[in-house]
Amino acid sequence: MVAQSYANLELPETLEVDRHYYELQQLDQALRYYSDEGYVVIRRLIPDELCDRVRAAFEQEVRRSSTPILRQKNMRYEQNRFTSAGFLENPIFNIQDLHTKTFGAFKSRALDVLTHSRVAEVTEAILGGPVKMVQSMFFEAAAGTWAHQDSYYQDSSAGLGRMAAGWYALEDIDAGAGRFFVCPQSHRRVELVKNEGPNNFASGHERYKEAMAEAIERAQCRIVAPFMGKGDVLFWSSLTAHGSLEGANPAVSRASLTAHYLRASDQMLQFHSRIRHQRTQPRNKMEVALLHDQDSLMNRAISGVSFAFPESVEQVRRLAMWAVIHAKNGVAASARRN
Repeated sequence: MVAQSYANLELPETLEVDRHYYELQQLDQALRYYSDEGYVVIRRLIPDELCDRVRAAFEQEVRRSSTPILRQKNMRYEQNRFTSAGFLENPIFNIQDLHTKTFGAFKSRALDVLTHSRVAEVTEAILGGPVKMVQSMFFEAAAGTWAHQDSYYQDSSAGLGRMAAGWYALEDIDAGAGRFFVCPQSHRRVELVKNEGPNNFASGHERYKEAMAEAIERAQCRIVAPFMGKGDVLFWSSLTAHGSLEGANPAVSRASLTAHYLRASDQMLQFHSRIRHQRTQPRNKMEVALLHDQDSLMNRAISGVSFAFPESVEQVRRLAMWAVIHAKNGVAASARRN
């Protein structure tokens, strides 16, 4: 499982051989499917024009830039790296935090997708009230992400499973491009692997990946990588096991966005250990949370140090995370003894 040898993978080549799933006008049926399966695909939720505008802004502002950007794969500030086919290899983390003067069009157009009124309608129906966007990413090359539950990294402080996420196809995603996959019903059938003990993020992340793979195998879950056309969005629960396939065809891209949503009144629970308070600002009648806002001079200075001394900053970050997780576990253990 960790090596992505999925014997029971369902990978439809085209829309014609996949299930249709739902469109926005079928929202009630889509919500029932989401509740039962832990995910749902809403077809053509985002207009083609908006998808094209995001990709055009990426070409104009991001592709040729040498500015270090925070990356999803390792949470480091890095310059762009590209595959042999010319696709961005290190995905962007938290688009809303990008420096507006440098990446204003890309940032604005991506947020127009992620906070679109149609997205608000779906996420509010899923979470039961007004929502805020707390995290986002941009991908172009295959990511090859291990199977995981988002709850391990972040969830709602109001209750595990009360965070939802969406994967947005900005183009038709080829079967060989490293499709997004989910394990249907895993939000009910797969045990939650907590961020604690030997599986803690600070020192046991590789053991966590193995524990998740074993949990999925025990539950005998199917693995589904739906066909995703331009403008389609796959929503899933923070308890649903999911990931992305290794790219089988390096000549094709998978331009896409990802975002995570909480109810507007909830706070982010990070690593099952601490509440991470975030400043928010409105966008298209949805609040958007900021964490490393590069419009702040102080944050740009911090990102500059992080780029210049990545190994040292990584050590400090892991030590801080270790302290947070172990302090939380110590309090929990003391409470159990008493």
